Amino acid sequence: MGSGEMVAVKQQSLKAVGLMVVGMMFIPLGDSFAKLAAEASSYNGVTIAWTRFVIGMLIVLPLALLTGQFNELKEGFWRAQILRGTLLSSTIACIITAVTMVPLADAFGAFFIGPVVATLLARFVLGEEVRGVEWAALLAGFVGILLILKPQGVIATGQLFALGAGCFYGAYLTATRWAARVGPPLAQLAGQLCVGAILLMPLAVHHFYSLQIEAPLMLLGSGVSSGIGNLLAIMALGYARAGLLSPLVYSQLVSATLIGWLVFADFPDVMTGVGLLIVFVAGLSPMLLKSTKA
Repeated sequence: MGSGEMVAVKQQSLKAVGLMVVGMMFIPLGDSFAKLAAEASSYNGVTIAWTRFVIGMLIVLPLALLTGQFNELKEGFWRAQILRGTLLSSTIACIITAVTMVPLADAFGAFFIGPVVATLLARFVLGEEVRGVEWAALLAGFVGILLILKPQGVIATGQLFALGAGCFYGAYLTATRWAARVGPPLAQLAGQLCVGAILLMPLAVHHFYSLQIEAPLMLLGSGVSSGIGNLLAIMALGYARAGLLSPLVYSQLVSATLIGWLVFADFPDVMTGVGLLIVFVAGLSPMLLKSTKA
């Protein structure tokens, strides 16, 4: 590979990292709105997840149609969106259920099995290279998660839902990387939102027998924040390997902890702070080490 190509690859990797970090910051924001919506309404986690997909679809689908995004689709586009939409709807239903049962940071602590799942699938399903530093980053991030969770032998029901969400999300990240070339990012986001809305509708629509929608601003905030986060993640995974970007999912925990502190008064203790620092450094270390060697 020539020097010009190496510079281009490095620039793409930097762009992917930036998009992924910003996108991951929006995901806990969406879940925070969902937690507030659950506290202010009679809706359960699945119902709130469905409203998130519907709101996102109503915003993104017209934009994708107006900008001609569906004119550039490749073979297998809708098969990929069915897979991705199924995995993402399962993720969101589980994590929203989790955050309604346990503090935000606790839920996201268990959720971070996701990068491990994504890296394993990227290596053994997609056949992507996973470097030693990336394995080390995942391991260090997991140690940070243990410091945050401070496990005592009993896992709360909410954390079990969060673990399930993490597994689904790891598979979703891998599927998104696999499907990165089947269509433009906006078309892919619109497609997965349509699939998710259809899949969750039978489980949620009976809660809306009345025209009066409960906590509408919170539901809107959840849908918009989640849509932005997932669009940026789709764009990022079109530029770089899932193995490189998976540890960056840990950056969600920084946002989750800050929001939990500022909005829900869940103030992190010293051990949690140390765990957060380890998680953040672990997430950025593969890219930082790669930059120093370039």
